[in-house]
Amino acid sequence: MNGGQKSSITAMVSKYVLLLVALVLFVGPLVWMLSTMMKTKAETYKVPPTIFPEHMNFEAFERLFAVQPMMWQWIQNSFAISFFVAAGAVISSSIVAYGFSRFATKYRDKLFPIVLLTLMIPPSIMMIPSYVLFAKLGWIDTWLPLIVPAWLGGAYYIFLFRQFFLTIPQELDEATYLDGGNRWTVYARVIMPLSKPIIITTIIFAFVNSWLDFLGPFLYIKNNELFTLSVGLQLLIGQTSQDFPALAAGAFISIIPIGLLYFFAQRYIVEGVVLTGSKG
Repeated sequence: MNGGQKSSITAMVSKYVLLLVALVLFVGPLVWMLSTMMKTKAETYKVPPTIFPEHMNFEAFERLFAVQPMMWQWIQNSFAISFFVAAGAVISSSIVAYGFSRFATKYRDKLFPIVLLTLMIPPSIMMIPSYVLFAKLGWIDTWLPLIVPAWLGGAYYIFLFRQFFLTIPQELDEATYLDGGNRWTVYARVIMPLSKPIIITTIIFAFVNSWLDFLGPFLYIKNNELFTLSVGLQLLIGQTSQDFPALAAGAFISIIPIGLLYFFAQRYIVEGVVLTGSKG
């Protein structure tokens, strides 16, 4: 075996070792969570800790819903808010992006960089002004502060849609105009039906961001019945701080929708993100 072959084998082994380390780092916490939620409370206090439960059971879920009967309500609240946020992100951002990609005005190329500059504003800077605004509107302790901003367009989603729309030939627009269509016809019947990958990508990103959002619901919602799952789980920590299987069961419930979304739509995510960078 010559030196070139040895170096090639060494590089391959190193690559697989790094992949194995990365796998442990990313999958390890998930395996530990799944193991913990199927253990008894006594097993979680054993030293040294064990990875696999001695007596596999799902009693943690029963205790979870017994300690906090509002879990189902919080799950439904999170689904409702995330649904409206995702719908608002797709509709508002796609309309704005359609203008930036298809309307030839002298201000278009000046306004788009300004939209992108808003991505550089830290959310913490907007926290107090936003709270004051929503308080004056009487929206505190409602879902409106969590949903309405999504219907005003988001810079990141506008960028994704605009880049994707640029990959769609404008000859299709011209053919629609010749058939008697207008700009709205082009948007609704040509552009959007061809934009399935980026629509699904935006839905997933917006849904997941809303589903995992803790600060927004914690800041604006005071009524327990309006809590989202993320805030409810934080409240649950104070109620069952010693019941680690129940806490792990709550964490598992919170990641189920995210896991299902990414599992069934990963092809569209990759396709949508790749195509957004194919044209400037």
